[in-house]
Amino acid sequence: MNFETSVTIERSVDEVFDYVSDPRNFPRWNSAVQAVRQTSPGTDGVGATYSMVRELPGGRAENDLEVLALRRPTEFDIRTTSGPTPFVYRYRFTDEGGTTLVALAAEVELGGLAGALGPLASRAVKRGVDSNFADLKRILE
Repeated sequence: MNFETSVTIERSVDEVFDYVSDPRNFPRWNSAVQAVRQTSPGTDGVGATYSMVRELPGGRAENDLEVLALRRPTEFDIRTTSGPTPFVYRYRFTDEGGTTLVALAAEVELGGLAGALGPLASRAVKRGVDSNFADLKRILE
């Protein structure tokens, strides 16, 4: 399942990038994420790994994450390397004259019942991400 979404935040691109590109901030704005801890630093952030605990409809889940790209202040890509619901999230940050457009291109693999529900599950996942983006906007503004 692939989808795209975006949010405009009334803060500088540097501030938004710094906040979003630190996975340890995920529990503050992503409702599913309960905890994140860094497990290795990588090189200039690329290759850094994290352990993430999420609360999903099916229960508690643990994922390991890897930072695939980190180009301040425009690009931040992460992927899961273990755990349920494998995903790749590609965030792009655009300075719009004092505000920041955060665009997300997501690739998510849904297994089991969620995978069988197809478009219905896809819409539910996107709604959840949009809700998280609304929280992110509220926190940063």
